[in-house]
Amino acid sequence: MKKYANLLGAKTIIKDQSLMRHEEIRKQIRILPELEALIPPMQPAEFSQLEENIRKEGCREALLVWETTENMLGNSSDATPIYVLIDGHNRFSICQRHGIDFKIHLTSFASLADVRFYMIDNQLGRRNLTPEQASYLRGLRYLSEKQEKGKYDRQDRKGQNVLYNDSLSVEYKGQNDPYADSVSLTDKGQNVLYAESEGGSTSEKLAQRFNVSEKTIKRDAEFAKGLSRLAPELRTSILSGRAKVNKASIQQLSRLHQPQQPLETLQELSALVSKEPQQPKPEAVPAKAESDQSEIAMLKKYLGELTRKLDREATNLTDVCDEIIRCSKQLKALLKSRPS
Repeated sequence: MKKYANLLGAKTIIKDQSLMRHEEIRKQIRILPELEALIPPMQPAEFSQLEENIRKEGCREALLVWETTENMLGNSSDATPIYVLIDGHNRFSICQRHGIDFKIHLTSFASLADVRFYMIDNQLGRRNLTPEQASYLRGLRYLSEKQEKGKYDRQDRKGQNVLYNDSLSVEYKGQNDPYADSVSLTDKGQNVLYAESEGGSTSEKLAQRFNVSEKTIKRDAEFAKGLSRLAPELRTSILSGRAKVNKASIQQLSRLHQPQQPLETLQELSALVSKEPQQPKPEAVPAKAESDQSEIAMLKKYLGELTRKLDREATNLTDVCDEIIRCSKQLKALLKSRPS
């Protein structure tokens, strides 16, 4: 319960003790691709461990489901209730594959925009995100807020639906939850889109919130925008670490003209960015140094998480060691590139 209490702010989890109703809802759960894309891909060892745990112990954490309507999604004027999965995609997949029962919590959001913000914040709260995944999610948050604020300004507070359409993780593991308790939660303000009274730009607010520099937030936005121009399979491979690519190439892609089709291979990406080289901005050198310093800090934190995994039982040590080696090489390269 603490997981949702900490993240949903003033949202109230809907109370309904009808097991029959929940059984029907479980059959109607819908997955929206643009929301599923906000979930960073799990490492194979992590997914296997989660699957093994669920098969042995059942699905202990309830899945969070948004009870809404078709017209809220902008698909039609139909007010028929629909049930959209917003937390627990990996658990849902495993339960469906093995025919394992699971619990659900129903919750309400004012708009699809609020759901996206909640999901991004949920993922950014994880401790084992890679630096690339964290950068991507911060960039998505920035782009989403900028786009939503633009609609807010143009439509006199009507901005509700379409946010940044493409987005990534690792499954968030929260507390065990009963079927559907009624909980009044304290508003912590994480889904307030435009807190004008706080002052400052979007990048300034996000920089303070995520403890990075304002320039890092803007570079994160370039990274997220560039990744959105890749085919989903390639984007997932990059964010999971299976495909190796220079982050600067992705950022450069964001500054080029939108390709007619999403890029499907690293070769296409390399050809495009080398064909249209971008002139560096005057601040490029110090900005890169600052970006490297931020990435070094994130890599050190991630390596610490990986090292602690070595002491856990039922851990695939081979996969963990491979990931430690990959991150160590990346950290070493960054340290060697720093000016002496």
